[in-house]
Amino acid sequence: MDGLQSIFLAIFVTLFLGLATSAWLFLDRRRNYWKTRNFPCSSNPVLFFGDYKDTNKTEHMSKTNQRLYQDFKARQLPVGGSILFVIQSAIVIDPELIKAILVKDFSTFHDRGVYNNPEVDPLSGHLFALEGQPWRQLRMKLSPTFTSGKMKMMFETILGVANELRSYLGEKVGSEGSAEVMMKDLLVGFTTDVIGSCAFGLECNSLRSEKCRVREIALQVFQQSKLQVLKMMFMMIFKGIATTFKMRSLPAAVEKFFIELVHDTVRQREKNNVQRNDFMNLLIQLKNSEDPDARITMDEMAAQSFVFFLAGSETSSTAMVNCMYELAMNQDIQDKLRNEITRVCGKGKLTYEAVNSVEYLNMVIDETLRKHPSVDFLMRTSNSDFPVPNSDLTIPKGTFLIVPTYALQHDPDHYPDPDRFDPERFNETNCASRHPFVYLPFGEGPRNCIGMRFGLMQIRVGLITMLREFRVLPGVNTPVPLELDVTSNMPMPKGGVPLLVERI
Repeated sequence: MDGLQSIFLAIFVTLFLGLATSAWLFLDRRRNYWKTRNFPCSSNPVLFFGDYKDTNKTEHMSKTNQRLYQDFKARQLPVGGSILFVIQSAIVIDPELIKAILVKDFSTFHDRGVYNNPEVDPLSGHLFALEGQPWRQLRMKLSPTFTSGKMKMMFETILGVANELRSYLGEKVGSEGSAEVMMKDLLVGFTTDVIGSCAFGLECNSLRSEKCRVREIALQVFQQSKLQVLKMMFMMIFKGIATTFKMRSLPAAVEKFFIELVHDTVRQREKNNVQRNDFMNLLIQLKNSEDPDARITMDEMAAQSFVFFLAGSETSSTAMVNCMYELAMNQDIQDKLRNEITRVCGKGKLTYEAVNSVEYLNMVIDETLRKHPSVDFLMRTSNSDFPVPNSDLTIPKGTFLIVPTYALQHDPDHYPDPDRFDPERFNETNCASRHPFVYLPFGEGPRNCIGMRFGLMQIRVGLITMLREFRVLPGVNTPVPLELDVTSNMPMPKGGVPLLVERI
């Protein structure tokens, strides 16, 4: 018996050592991917984490990419190889190469490399993740949904939520005339209510209530555990295995909630012939289109509603928080903006045309998104080997391309004194003198952000509503400077960002 146990133990130890050795060899091979190809790369990627060993620990990913960007640029490289955990990636430096990747040679870089498998993971079938022909077809179907005319239809809905924002702020300020307000909580509440209403026809009331079911579910996506992040990395690297084993990208509770919400909303609206000027109504029209090529399925509706809510609420609220912070720290800019808002919009009811005509507001928002981009990098994958123009380098097929938005927009060669908040960077003269592909808050080319118009509209309405009646100032608890939350998947400010709000 002892002899049999010894044999089993020897077999187990042999298998374990074999697997461990194979795993180590695989990780070491991935770590040295660029070095073995004599491709210019970072100096010392570590096992498993590659060049991102400090990401989500002591620094945000945007800062990691910025360090790599600065290193490669100092070496006068158009692109440099990096290792994103175990994925072969590359940081793109040259604006002309960025233009090629996003626009001119889009056919080589049309996918983002995000896992999607709509047949078994319905919510992964959204426009951000889909690839190839399925993405192309869906983009064509959805593009008419985001025209300026459709945005104008939703304006009154956004205005209704903005009026609630104004009323709530007035209550917070109260008879004292001023109060410390946590900007993150306030503006996440505003954008959640806007998107909840425009995407699902829901009265979330998250401005006044901390318990909003839609918001709680969304947080499960943004606050993923390290195990969930590792799972996502595995699914990106081994798409074939993930597809074969029908792996899902989201927690079951998230998928169940959004699919049931969309099905219930559609059922209720069609049964009672409910018509609303919102995103859901436009999707229902596509679902029931007489043109079979324009139709979308219920699962496609659920996936688009899911990503519309997720992206629209978080990115817009973060942009507004950062903008209010910068205005608090730069009172002269705030005064100039308020004067311009009063001149263009007056003191009566806001109109769609007036909101879009405050040119200095657009410059302030542009500078906010320059200094604090809501998405710190763009990603593409190469579907074939790509010779880099004007160099002897070739980007191999399957490379994960990182366009480091944050680094580009903090490069002093493009934006002198990049940590200074200066909306005049975006006046007509300065914009014309700068390479257009060093400012990419919404991406560029065929895969740019389809919801850009909507996002900007709710940001403009929210900012105008607050600034017409209230002044923001730094308070005793306001952080200086503003820090990034290193644990967040997005470049979000750390803490609640308290500011002093006073009635004008």
